[in-house]
Amino acid sequence: MQGRTDPPQPRSGLVAPSEYGPFDPLSDVAHGYYIDGFAERAVEACRRWVRLTQAAADVVTTRYFFYIEAIALQELGRDREAIEVAETLLRDIDDALEPVWRAKALAVIAEASARMGQHGRAMAAMAEADWLIRAIPAGSYGHLSASMAVALALRSVNLLEEADSALSGIRVVESPSVEVLVAQELALLSAFWAASLVLIGRQAEAAVRFALSAARARRMVRLARELGNEQMVARGEVIEAYAMMHLSDAGLAAARALDARHRFDPRPELVETHLLHLILARAAADASQFAVAQEHLHELIAGAEAAGREMWAATGRWALADLHEAQVGPHPAVGLMRSVASAALARVWSEREGRFAALQDRHQLRELTAETHRMGRAVLQDPLTGLGNRRLLAQTLDLGLHHPWAVFVDVDDFKTINDTFSHAVGDEVLRMLADILRSQSRDHDVLIRYGGDEFLILPAGDEGVAQAVAERVRSAVAGWPWGSLRDGLSVTVSIGVGPALHESDDPWQAADAALSAAKRAGRNRVTTNG
Repeated sequence: MQGRTDPPQPRSGLVAPSEYGPFDPLSDVAHGYYIDGFAERAVEACRRWVRLTQAAADVVTTRYFFYIEAIALQELGRDREAIEVAETLLRDIDDALEPVWRAKALAVIAEASARMGQHGRAMAAMAEADWLIRAIPAGSYGHLSASMAVALALRSVNLLEEADSALSGIRVVESPSVEVLVAQELALLSAFWAASLVLIGRQAEAAVRFALSAARARRMVRLARELGNEQMVARGEVIEAYAMMHLSDAGLAAARALDARHRFDPRPELVETHLLHLILARAAADASQFAVAQEHLHELIAGAEAAGREMWAATGRWALADLHEAQVGPHPAVGLMRSVASAALARVWSEREGRFAALQDRHQLRELTAETHRMGRAVLQDPLTGLGNRRLLAQTLDLGLHHPWAVFVDVDDFKTINDTFSHAVGDEVLRMLADILRSQSRDHDVLIRYGGDEFLILPAGDEGVAQAVAERVRSAVAGWPWGSLRDGLSVTVSIGVGPALHESDDPWQAADAALSAAKRAGRNRVTTNG
C-alpha cells in the first residue's frame, strides 16, 4: 500500500482522544486489513460496519470508514468507485469546516481522476486539497494524514518534486510506527522516480534517485527493526534490493530479496511485490532461466495493471523486451516499440511543467481572492463582532442571492445587562453571541449585525433549515456559561423566523413580527411566522 498511488493513513499514537468515535476500534481493524495488503477485505469491512456507525451517529468513525474504503478501492484499481465513495465523504462533510477530511477526500478524487486520464479534474481537486493543508496545524495528525494523501496524489500526475517536498516536510512526534510509514513512502517515491527516469532514457539522473531510494529504504529498515515490525523490515529490504540491482550487484540484490520474501506476504496489491518480481526476473534472466523470468514479469504486469499502476506495468513490459532480446537477439520491431514508448513517456514527463504551472496559477488565484476578501471586510464587516454589516446585507440583496427565510435574533433585556454590568461587558456579550452564531450556522448562511443587540441570519435553505438554525442558536445561548464572563450574568435571546419577502420594501417584516411575538410570549424562545 505504501508507495502505491494511495497512502495509508496511520493513526496509532497520533490522534487526541476527542478525535476518536465510540466505534473507532472497528476502523482500526479495517485499516489493518488495508495496511497488510488485504484491500478487498478492507472494503468489505468498511461497507459492513459503516451501517452500524451511521445508525449510532458516530460521525468520526463513519468518515474513517468512507476514507479507508476509498483508498482500498484505489489499491484494487477501482478508481471510479473510489471517486464515488470520496464524493460521499464530501457530502457527509457538507458545509462544515473540516479541512482535514475535505483535503483527504479531494486527494482521492485527484489521484483516481489522474489514473483515469481526467487530468483537468485531477488538478482542480489537487489544488484545492493542497491549499486546504495550509489551514491545518502543522505537526497534528490531521496535517500528517492529509499531507501524505496529497503528496501521493501529486505523484500520480508526476509532480514528483512537490510530492517529495510534501512527504519530507512531515514531522512525526513520538510515533515510531508512523515514522516507518513515512520513511517507506519516501523510499518508494524515490524508486518510482528513478524507474520513470530509466524508461525515458535518463540513466544518470535515475542513478541519483536509486541511491536516495536505497538510503531511505535503509532508514525504513532501521526504524522498523527498532519497532519490532519484521514485515516492514522485509519490505524495506526489498526496496533497497531493487535500488541495489540498478546501482551495483544484481546477484547480491537477488539474494537480499529472496531472504526478505519469506518474511512478508508478497500480495499482488503491494508495490514491494512488483519490485520483488523485477528483481527475481533479472536474476532468472542472468541465469538463462528465461521461462522463470517471463513468469515473474507477467505476474508483475498483471498485478500493476489491476491496481492501475501504469508506470510499474510499463517497467515490466520494458523488462520483457530486454528478456526477448536476451533469448533471440535484437529485433527491429522491439527497437521500434521501445522508441515509440520512450517518446510517449517523454511527452508525459514533459507535461509536468504545465501541470506545476497550473497548480501555481490556482494557488495565486486563491491568494488574490483571499487578499481581496481581506480588503473588502473593512467595508462590509461590523468592527465589534466581525459579522457582516448592513452594507453586506444590501450587497447580498443586490446580487440576488436566494435566501427564502430570515431569522431575527435579539438579546433579551440587553439594556439591563449594560446598566448592571457595564457597557464593556455588554460588548463582550455581543462578541460572544457572534461567535455562537458562527458556530451554529453553516458556511453559506449570511450573518449580519443588524443594529444594537439585533442580529439577522439568512439561512441557505427552507423553513425547516431556518427553524433548526434558530433553535440551535437559542439553545446554545441559554446553555453558555455566561457567569464565567461576569458573576451573576445570564443571557438569553428571543428569535423570530419568517419568510424573506424580497419584493417588499421591508423584506424582514415577517421575521421581525415573529420576534415581537417571541418577546410578548415570555422571551428565550423561537417563534415562526409562516
